[in-house]
Amino acid sequence: MFRNLSPDAINIKTTLLEKLRLAKLGNFEGMDISIIECFEFSKNDRVEKIKNLFDYFDIKIGGWDLPFNIDIDENKFNENLEKLKKYLEIAQKISAYRVYTWIKPYSDEIPYEENFKIHKKRIKKICEIMEKYECKLGIEFVGTKKEREGHKYEFIWNLEQTLYLVKEINMENIGILLDSWHLYASGCEMENIKSLKGKDIICVHINDAPNIPKENLLDNERFLPGETGVIDAEKFLKILKEIGYEGPVTPEPFNKRVNELPDEIAVRLVGGYLLKIWNKIFTRSDLA
Repeated sequence: MFRNLSPDAINIKTTLLEKLRLAKLGNFEGMDISIIECFEFSKNDRVEKIKNLFDYFDIKIGGWDLPFNIDIDENKFNENLEKLKKYLEIAQKISAYRVYTWIKPYSDEIPYEENFKIHKKRIKKICEIMEKYECKLGIEFVGTKKEREGHKYEFIWNLEQTLYLVKEINMENIGILLDSWHLYASGCEMENIKSLKGKDIICVHINDAPNIPKENLLDNERFLPGETGVIDAEKFLKILKEIGYEGPVTPEPFNKRVNELPDEIAVRLVGGYLLKIWNKIFTRSDLA
């Protein structure tokens, strides 16, 4: 596992070079990229320079967000599949093999079973294309109850349902994006992660929650890992270590206070909270 920065998750909007400097300043070992930013870079320069920048700062590439939603209009989906091939060419050149996306936990038009079939078909198409470029896709469920309220049809919103979708798609390059917030918000016991293998998880997000009833949680009001102790971040990481997960662990606090801080202070604060927990889990021999 490695400590990974998502600049977008803490409202950092700057150049790639500056993001890498900030990642190093915050004691992160990896950083997510914007594949669209990398694609635009490639129009004017050798894309391999991006990998060289990461190597210079001794920062791993964490992953990148699939730049379109699964549930968009059919024509737009097909158009985006064509664009995806160009992005994947870039990703392969810079060894950015982890991709992630999330599933909307509701629909106002499509019942569960029909929606499941659509998602299964579309995600399989995405994975088939990604396979040619050595990339793998992590699927994130949204467990926050408030996100489903007021909508006609519920859709996938917990670990069990997501694992079933992954099983039905039945490809080697698909797995879970496991978020400690959504695991907690959905009511899933942390012990359930032990049924997974490390390779089943593509990416990990780590957060904390306010001490309020789960049904009142708001998706964009979170805390830094270990800040409140409502979500047991230490136990979460211990289980991930136990099952052999080796990928990025990314704080995703969606916290207004953090977002309003100057960039240098924000990365130090977020990185510091994660490192404090990290040092309780890993010894020097683990990291050697």
